[in-house]
Amino acid sequence: MEFLKKFNNNVALVLDSTGIEWIVIGKGIGFGAIKGEPVDEEMIDRRFIAEPTHGQIDLLQTIASMDPEIIDVVSDVTKEAETYLEITFSTRNYITLADHLNYALKRTQESAEYTENLRWEVKKLYPKEYQAALKAIETINKRLNITLPKSEETFITYHFVNAQNDEGKLENTVKMTKLINRILEVIKYHFQVELDEDSLNYVRFLTHLRYFIIRQTHGEAMHHEGIDKTVIEAVKATYQRAYEAAEKVSTLLNKQEGWELSSDEMLYLTLHIFRVTNRIDKENT
Repeated sequence: MEFLKKFNNNVALVLDSTGIEWIVIGKGIGFGAIKGEPVDEEMIDRRFIAEPTHGQIDLLQTIASMDPEIIDVVSDVTKEAETYLEITFSTRNYITLADHLNYALKRTQESAEYTENLRWEVKKLYPKEYQAALKAIETINKRLNITLPKSEETFITYHFVNAQNDEGKLENTVKMTKLINRILEVIKYHFQVELDEDSLNYVRFLTHLRYFIIRQTHGEAMHHEGIDKTVIEAVKATYQRAYEAAEKVSTLLNKQEGWELSSDEMLYLTLHIFRVTNRIDKENT
């Protein structure tokens, strides 16, 4: 690769041996860069093809206007998050996080904070991503000599959740959080109990709900070959209260989102509800 153009010390436009232009991001990669010189590819953290599309132009403008120090710290916190969460940030998710941090710093300097009322839900629903966000905020505060507001715990958690789904958008993650919380409320009301949030079954249930909502959002209903009607009827009879709760959840999702749950989805939802409420149900019978 050879340099074509420097955007700032951490971002440059380069040309590979096949004639394709790339935007590359890496600490100090643009420092002292001269057109035509070879690029040290070991310095590259992120790269993406520089296509003259509207989306790419927007990304270029975002990168070019950003403080190199922000790019530097985002590279470090995303590396930490990738290791801890065992994920890989796409270029778009990376730049979206950098853009968010850029504005978060401006809001903090202006003593302006976004109001958010889902911090407790986010902490419960995405515990590992939340811990990664706390670590990221600690790094950002130390490196940039600033104190980000508490609301950033939620917003950065959302970005880390989005990074696990390349098509994820912040508004979709917020919507998913609210929807999961509503489903849990339906189940707790149906059984008139509080759920054990420290149990393995609770964690598994939240994971099931997350991927269930992602599938529904993408129009990908669950279908497993081999699950016949007799099995489904047996589950309905054996776990009657759990199935009734699943029906209430199904009604909620139909009214709120227009989703029609398949019999397979009802079966797995019933089993998860039974597992997460079974101990509690026994104590109240």
